[in-house]
Amino acid sequence: MQDIVLTERRLKKPYHPRWLTGFKQAENILQLTDPGNRFYKKSNVQVDTLRLSQSVIVGRAVILAQPMMPHPPIATFDPAAETARFGFLLYGSEQEIYEIHGGCGFSKRLLHIFSQVTYCSARMLQEPETPIVPITAKMLYEQLLTLKQWSGEWDSWEAAQEKTQQPIDWIRQKGETYVTNEAREMTEVTAEAWRLAGMIYLQCRLFRLPRNHPEVVANLADLAKTISIMPTSGLVFTAQAPLLPVFLLGLLATVEDHVQVAHDWFQQVIYTPVRSSVPPLYDALVRIQSWKDIEIPVPAPCMELPRTIAERQPWWEHMVSKVQTKEVEVLCLT
Repeated sequence: MQDIVLTERRLKKPYHPRWLTGFKQAENILQLTDPGNRFYKKSNVQVDTLRLSQSVIVGRAVILAQPMMPHPPIATFDPAAETARFGFLLYGSEQEIYEIHGGCGFSKRLLHIFSQVTYCSARMLQEPETPIVPITAKMLYEQLLTLKQWSGEWDSWEAAQEKTQQPIDWIRQKGETYVTNEAREMTEVTAEAWRLAGMIYLQCRLFRLPRNHPEVVANLADLAKTISIMPTSGLVFTAQAPLLPVFLLGLLATVEDHVQVAHDWFQQVIYTPVRSSVPPLYDALVRIQSWKDIEIPVPAPCMELPRTIAERQPWWEHMVSKVQTKEVEVLCLT
């Protein structure tokens, strides 16, 4: 974990990053010791807090590295083994799965959905004609639309289930100069940024929608609004900062105001001289922005999108391949 914060220790290519190698070893241990109980099975499961934290910290590091990494070789991709990965995140009761965890700033269920999106996009490359993945993709997106994350510090599980709206509904109503300064609100807004990022990731990598597609732009607008009301210093700014959502906003936004929100966030965070993974990630974002519009252009707005996912261009994979070629190390998004 030291290599994440002490960035000068990180190994450059062709060496494998030690932080990712170490977390993958920890993933294997968690997988081997997984008790197997799942939240969707009726059982009186009691999760040890240490096990819970280990699952979140390890799963977060490995899963959030995947969006900017190529898939394993399709010829050797093992669907059975890959679909079983990160099952330990689903260990526990339903309320524990949807509770916002302090180790990542969002719920274990949402973290697992990120991994499912990555897996499904690899399966679409391996077996383009499969009818199962498109159905699964729609199901995952519907789950993200209605995902109810909650914090045990502020609400009960019963109260969280009764809510009919997502946080973005009240976030949209805030003025341009509004910045939250309450811990409860910050927890809710941070988790919402991750939910929106999950929706955008699914739309782009799995649905293969171009980043200028109206539905993607609408979600990016919501993400920009959510990030814009979050402070970048002070008492309520914590290690739960939504680094990947801000990075995706800067990477994918086609509206200049949205791109500027991401730049402002990064610049304000790195203005305070502390050791973190933020400065090298911002540098990588600036480099990617310098070539992405040329090498991964967006289609004309009038261009009709193919009806099926398999017929659409897997532009995310082209982008990741370019990043892999141009960057000197694996991007650390935690």
